[in-house]
Amino acid sequence: MNKTLKTVLKLCVAVVLLGYILWTNDLSAVAEHFFAIPLTIWVFVLVLQASNVFISAIRLSLFVENHKLRTLLYVRLVSNAYSVILPGQMAAEGVRIYMLGNKEKKYSQAGVAVVLDKIISVLMLFVFGLVGMITTRSLGIGTAAVFVVGIVVLFLFIFLLEFSFFYCKINNLLRFFCKSGGKIGKIFSFAVTLLENWKSYTKDRVRLLKNSLYALLFHLTLSLSGTLMTYGIGGGFYLLDWLWIHAVFTFALILPISIGGMGVREGSLIALLGIIGVVPEQALAVSFSFLTLKLAQALVGVGLMIGAEVFKKER
Repeated sequence: MNKTLKTVLKLCVAVVLLGYILWTNDLSAVAEHFFAIPLTIWVFVLVLQASNVFISAIRLSLFVENHKLRTLLYVRLVSNAYSVILPGQMAAEGVRIYMLGNKEKKYSQAGVAVVLDKIISVLMLFVFGLVGMITTRSLGIGTAAVFVVGIVVLFLFIFLLEFSFFYCKINNLLRFFCKSGGKIGKIFSFAVTLLENWKSYTKDRVRLLKNSLYALLFHLTLSLSGTLMTYGIGGGFYLLDWLWIHAVFTFALILPISIGGMGVREGSLIALLGIIGVVPEQALAVSFSFLTLKLAQALVGVGLMIGAEVFKKER
């Protein structure tokens, strides 16, 4: 299946999902809730989103030392612009790898840095989700238990990598699959590089701790943004619930099944916020507020790209 056909299919999925959601909900009520969000809420959330971009750049700077902070801010904003039209959040990570590696043609080094940063972010997201599920009363014990088992297995695997015997076995297994050749071989080859770099980075505990703390702060700003938007539409102040909602919602958006997360974002929030008593029209208003913020960031990224091109021509 070629890339064009895949893109068309994902666009169809996005249109079908979003069309069904809009068709089955009262759009006038959605608009009423959306425009009822106070200006102060928008201002607070914009500040949180701006700090989120800054935190993201600082996190990456811990692994990419040959780029200035302003360059990493530029890369973050431009990749956010591409994420509006590309399928899944991982596509935006691909843009970051290309932009960081393109200058010196060190794509492998840039890829390892971006992926390591993403792995730590996902690990801290699991922690957020775990805290939220433990403290909330909205979920059943079974749901929380499945999440707890998953995070225990994940952290156990990372802990076992500290032991040479387990690390060598995993490394040898990945190297065996590298012999497959083609795209699969390249994927496992990158996995070997990632594993070896992870081993070297784990020796620098301070760097890992800093990145982890920044990742927690990163997710906190996003959870607060969701909490404030839900409060703004009259849905209540659900900070503890938004810890696990943000985790599940983020994992849903990683799925590359639609363009720019369209349909997936709306459907996920309707389902997740419905658990805590938010009606679908209110959940859609929250979703559209997120989309508005995403488009605002994208416009900034596009503006920076245009400005950079103009500056190059003038030079």
